[in-house]
Amino acid sequence: MNRSGRLALLLTAAMASVGGGAGQLTFALAVGLGLGLLHGVSDLHLVAPARRWGFLCAYLAVALGCLVFWQLASGTALLLFLLLSVWHFVHEDEVFPDRLTSLALGVFIVGGPAVMHEAEVTRLLALSMGLGESNALAEWLTWLLAAVGSVALPILLLASCRRRCLWLATTLLGVVLAPPLVGFALGFYLLHAAPQTRVRQRMLGVPDLAAYLRLTWPILLGAALFTLGGGLLFLLQEHTGTRALFAVLTAFAVPHMLVLPRFLPATGTAGQSGEGTRLVGR
Repeated sequence: MNRSGRLALLLTAAMASVGGGAGQLTFALAVGLGLGLLHGVSDLHLVAPARRWGFLCAYLAVALGCLVFWQLASGTALLLFLLLSVWHFVHEDEVFPDRLTSLALGVFIVGGPAVMHEAEVTRLLALSMGLGESNALAEWLTWLLAAVGSVALPILLLASCRRRCLWLATTLLGVVLAPPLVGFALGFYLLHAAPQTRVRQRMLGVPDLAAYLRLTWPILLGAALFTLGGGLLFLLQEHTGTRALFAVLTAFAVPHMLVLPRFLPATGTAGQSGEGTRLVGR
């Protein structure tokens, strides 16, 4: 994403932040679950043609299994989702070239929104797990997320200052200052998904985002239908949409993180490609 695009996204995030709960959830859906998942819709194209049916069956089975798991054990599902997300962000970091800042970035994308909004994050986590779960787990998770986010923030700000990268420092502060749903969507997209989408474009040999979308639109359409179906199931149970958002994110993220690597060649990976060094400072 170029500078004007980043600026437009940050301004939209500011407007969503003052727009109340509905505006913040809409922003999270559009950016986090819409733009944010663009890099994953090319997963099928990275798999050898002879293995694609097996890959697709495994992918869908794990995605559906995630939805069932959220129904049966939402607290455990949330814990595993957060841990896997940190692992994934660390190992597919295209922003920082060294392991320490990659680790800080991974925990920050997940924990940054809790640094200044502990009460709201606790509420969101409790809603995501359902009314049957104890708030004690949500409170403990929020404390842990705020703690790791607070440790990671100065490390990342220092790294962005050393590189004189104003957009990166602004994004980091936006993740912390914005309401949690808006902050997470910003961090997930700008610090992970957008760089990874560029990596996917390069791997598939497409010149721009328009060509990438022309190649992947059938998968994108299927993902939209899956979101509507799976999200509606959870929305009927918890009417704020928070539980639906977490469940659908998990259903997309887990097969992307765990199934895809099993079907790639030994050298086929979408992470740590060296693009990060070129991204910082643009």
